[in-house]
Amino acid sequence: ARSPPPGLEGAQDWARDYAAANPSEAFELLFGRPSPETLPALVIPQLLSPEEVKQCFSAGSEVGSSIEPFATSSWLCAALRATPHDIGYSGEHVALYLHKGGCFQTKQPALCDKLLHSMRRQPGNWGDPALALQVRCIELHTYAVGGGLLEPGHRDNGSKLSMSVLLSDAATTGLEGGQIVTWSGGEPVVHELRRGDALLFHSGKAHNVATVTSGMRQSLVIELWVGPTNTKDRES
Repeated sequence: ARSPPPGLEGAQDWARDYAAANPSEAFELLFGRPSPETLPALVIPQLLSPEEVKQCFSAGSEVGSSIEPFATSSWLCAALRATPHDIGYSGEHVALYLHKGGCFQTKQPALCDKLLHSMRRQPGNWGDPALALQVRCIELHTYAVGGGLLEPGHRDNGSKLSMSVLLSDAATTGLEGGQIVTWSGGEPVVHELRRGDALLFHSGKAHNVATVTSGMRQSLVIELWVGPTNTKDRES
């Protein structure tokens, strides 16, 4: 048995219980396809160059400046109070919708095409390649110290494919912690990413982000779904 990063003990308990109660063979027999929990996540090394990482931040500045300035959020930690965001998941974790008004697609069309193409053209079982998928969301996530995604059984419900690209450089930001964790047979799979690396996974696969213990973690998260291209929040 492998121990998860600190703070994910509850998520591991959930993963073990789920694996015991949902044999992969039974899922495939019932639904006619493999369980997302049995399909491994894929690390795509250095998907983005340093220049392309800068373009992601540039898009964040563009979409952030196109709306009224955010009032100081007293419930946010001091490190995030000046960070543009559309949603706060905790006092140490916020996200900005880069797809808002089609901003990312319009401001960075070549980069957007590269990212979307990368999600649909990887080796392995990533669903029917003929199935049309559209952008549900493109988000810039920022985690301060103490931030993480620790919810047991967290999935990107409603989406088909998800990809997270690490934008932070540990060498310059002092980032420690914040690893993406998926689960295999109830045991943690800790993905140690470098700036520019991406993790692709089925949206129905449980995943977490370990608590950030030092520095700041920023990532670009894209989700694809069968709905129409979304240019608002996560649900429109």
